[in-house]
Amino acid sequence: MSTESPALIDRSIVQLETLAAVLAEEIQQPWTTAVLPLAQRRLRKEALLTISVLLPKLHAVQRAHSHPPEYRASSCPNCDD
Repeated sequence: MSTESPALIDRSIVQLETLAAVLAEEIQQPWTTAVLPLAQRRLRKEALLTISVLLPKLHAVQRAHSHPPEYRASSCPNCDD
């Protein structure tokens, strides 16, 4: 992973969480039913669902990068380390 990846992942998480909050708020507002066509409301719900699937995966990558597994040289089972 490049040195820019953690910062990009962090920014993406923040932006996606913000977008999810905005979409959720729009979906819950009574005016959306009156103003937005069904197709646009459906697209907002699908986007929110997609974000809700993506965020846990990004959080997992973020955790993996901040707590990388310990790397050690493979040891010889018959040798003294």
